[in-house]
Amino acid sequence: MTNQISTSNLLTFDIEGFIESSYESMRVPAEYISERLEAEEIEANTASILDLLEEFGQKATFFVLGRIARDMPHLVRRIADAGHEIGCHSLFHRRLYNFQRNEVAAFLEEAKSRLEDASGGPVYGFRAPDFSITRSNLWAFDLLREKSFLYDSSIYPTGLHDVYGISDFPTIPFRFPNGLIEVPLSTVRIFSRNIPYGGGGYFRLYPLAVTEALFRGSNRKGVAAVVYLHPYEVGNMVRKIRGIGIFKSFRTYVGQKKTAAKLRALLGAFSFARVIDYLGQKRIDEILV
Repeated sequence: MTNQISTSNLLTFDIEGFIESSYESMRVPAEYISERLEAEEIEANTASILDLLEEFGQKATFFVLGRIARDMPHLVRRIADAGHEIGCHSLFHRRLYNFQRNEVAAFLEEAKSRLEDASGGPVYGFRAPDFSITRSNLWAFDLLREKSFLYDSSIYPTGLHDVYGISDFPTIPFRFPNGLIEVPLSTVRIFSRNIPYGGGGYFRLYPLAVTEALFRGSNRKGVAAVVYLHPYEVGNMVRKIRGIGIFKSFRTYVGQKKTAAKLRALLGAFSFARVIDYLGQKRIDEILV
């Protein structure tokens, strides 16, 4: 049965290439680097996502790299023309905390402009590559507001990951004093710790029944669960990088073959909304952090 749960959840996709998303996580051998193959992969896998969403009549938010709007504007337009929200995923897939404020400002300005030109509409939301807004660069929230973003979805309120996370951040959407709204990624409280769920490796690793139970638990509290996935996790075009080690290989590829089927099950059981639409329907309180 479609849409058994009435609370709207948030379905988001981070649109990037598999190889470009791996540069800061592992050493990528030169033979795997190909702009042509990466473009083919992004287009084919994103098309699979769009077809799946159309089948279920669901809408999502796509956080797209600005360089994809530059190199593949037709893909951005296709996503927007299908009724999905276009968000910004910075200009390149580089962790923001490795850059100075003026550099990030330049990334945001160019990416937002290119995405709006390609989509033909405004860009309201932002998500940092690898959730790379942490305690070291909290100034990014003021910068996002200065660049006319209405909301951000870059914070994982957990301390369990080695790359991202702010463990004591609020776990539900809230408004900063500067007016920017934060839409944090989903966690569940277990033994005094926030455990991530709902996206990426967590979505691939957790059994579907566990993810569905966590969604229902959030929805019973009136809280939207947030899904985030990448084109290479849903589509069929995934390149295997050899020689990266057992741990990296597990972290990168575990559960990939089952992701599309899991997503299909969620689309049939839960309601989803674009982030901007969800925020327009909810009262978002200001919280001092």
